Amino acid sequence: MAVGGLLRGLVSPPAWLPCHELFASWHHWLPSLPRLRPPASDGFKLLLVLLLFSAALAEVRYIASSSMAPTLRPGDRAVAEKVTYLFRRPSIGDIVFFKVPTAVQNYGVNKDVVFIKRVLATPGDFIEVRQGQLIVNGVALKEHYAAATSLYTMEAMRLPEGHVFVMGDNRNNSCDSRAWGPLPVANIVGRYMTSFTRSSFQ
Repeated sequence: MAVGGLLRGLVSPPAWLPCHELFASWHHWLPSLPRLRPPASDGFKLLLVLLLFSAALAEVRYIASSSMAPTLRPGDRAVAEKVTYLFRRPSIGDIVFFKVPTAVQNYGVNKDVVFIKRVLATPGDFIEVRQGQLIVNGVALKEHYAAATSLYTMEAMRLPEGHVFVMGDNRNNSCDSRAWGPLPVANIVGRYMTSFTRSSFQ
């Protein structure tokens, strides 16, 4: 079976709602799949994705918004693996996929919609923001991954058990824990593993 035909049977429409941008249709890239000519590195990633799919250990999700830029950009395909958190809790720096919390559902968002953000504090941590600088347990985090951010302030808070604090890398364009509070760990459905771009398939 051709790779394109295989992916057609494996990839299902992702449940995704970016905070500040409209859904981008996922169907537009399927017609180009039969003409896949990925570079060697992306070819290896694609093979890895297919192997994980066959074991039901991962899924590919379409990145529709810029909330995680520059790490992930609109149009990227990100691989979410579902095994890690069976053995350990989320850690600071992990990028996670999760079903929206109740506070977001209360605004009419379907409970099965999935966001992607970065974990910046874990249960029991104290987190605050002073003029744009993120401080966890009294230590300022060095965030090399974050896009330029405006100066904002968030009062210190202690995360309750079973919750993490998540934010998008693009702080000026992200709907995250700053708006709706700590995320229940139970909502997390996968950990970001790798990604590939649309250009990889052209």
